[in-house]
Amino acid sequence: MLKLAHQYSASPSCTLSHYMYHGVGIPRNDDVFRIKRHNERVGLRAFSCSFPFPPSDAGRRRWCFCRYDAPPPPMASSSLVRIAVVGDVHGLWNLEEDRMALQLLQPHLVLFTGDFGEENVPLVQSVSLLPFPKAVILGNHDAWYTHDLSRQQNGVQMQLDVLGDEHVGYRRLDFPSLKLSIVGGRPFSHGGDQLFRKKLLVRRYGVVDMDSSAGRICSAVQGTPDDHLVVILAHNGPTGLGSQAEDVCGKDWDGEGGDHGDPDLEQAICQLKETTSLPIPLVVFGHMHKVLQSRKGSRKMVVEGSDKKTLYLNGAIVPRVKRTKVDDHCHDSLSGFMRNEKWKAAAESEGESTARAFTVVEILDGIVEKIAETWVHVDGSNARIVEEETLYLYRNVGGFQPGASV
Repeated sequence: MLKLAHQYSASPSCTLSHYMYHGVGIPRNDDVFRIKRHNERVGLRAFSCSFPFPPSDAGRRRWCFCRYDAPPPPMASSSLVRIAVVGDVHGLWNLEEDRMALQLLQPHLVLFTGDFGEENVPLVQSVSLLPFPKAVILGNHDAWYTHDLSRQQNGVQMQLDVLGDEHVGYRRLDFPSLKLSIVGGRPFSHGGDQLFRKKLLVRRYGVVDMDSSAGRICSAVQGTPDDHLVVILAHNGPTGLGSQAEDVCGKDWDGEGGDHGDPDLEQAICQLKETTSLPIPLVVFGHMHKVLQSRKGSRKMVVEGSDKKTLYLNGAIVPRVKRTKVDDHCHDSLSGFMRNEKWKAAAESEGESTARAFTVVEILDGIVEKIAETWVHVDGSNARIVEEETLYLYRNVGGFQPGASV
């Protein structure tokens, strides 16, 4: 039997209402659907907290609902669209702090590249509550335990249920006010020439090989409004972008290197460019972490396609959160602030200020003008940008601005 408790708190910038359900044991799918129906009546979104997955057979689970009455993100002008990319999360997410950081950045749209955790349902449910327009693709870590969908309840299905239409795997999500469509690549990708979690892909999407996967991506584009830009969101990038360890999808764990991109994504992009006139100025993905496994250097995070019409952006800044217990406001240099040895990557810890990474993209009149890795310091109710590294800057003649970090 589920019971309801209510707790209310407010701040100048947002109102947070919590509705908590308490139940013993493992929530069943019918519990989830009953909760969703309740939420629809009261106008809330649901998320589960303190719920490890796979769950143990005993123990009390706490189900929470919350609503943020936050200021809406800015309306896009007729020409400018700002996108914030949240790369591979790997457990480093705090709804309140990331909301504050994003309110400072003021994006029109937030894109998530997946790998939230090992089927971390509570975290994904928290992401679904972020009060910004958004699109999400699940990664290989988000299908860590579940090999197929034969079981009625599993972490993959729960994440898909929570995200609903915001999960864009093999589908399109239109944003008419931005004149922008997000098209999703293959979910759960692990990179390389083999389908990861093939049974999942077969059962849910009818995808049996790379060719059928490329076909599903292309099918998702059908019906895109003629005046829209297309941005592709995938967990892993396409093949064809280099085979050195430092390349955007290069193998950094093999001394001989190699291209670890998704061949189906490259095939789909090539086919779309050959058969449609829709502009694809940007492909966003993650999976291949910025810091190389050798710890000797970083990989390229932005590369321009050979046709000079598409930029490929890897948003996997891992770890994406750094924290400290000391007050670093005395630093005059932004780069010095982030280089401070007191900053350490770690799991979220209450009472400590954090710096949180986003990749911010600005598209003006259909052209990607700027891409920057941006770190936002969040301390209590304050948020400020502490470092911004320009990864790409458009020139009238096209190509990278000299000195850009690519």
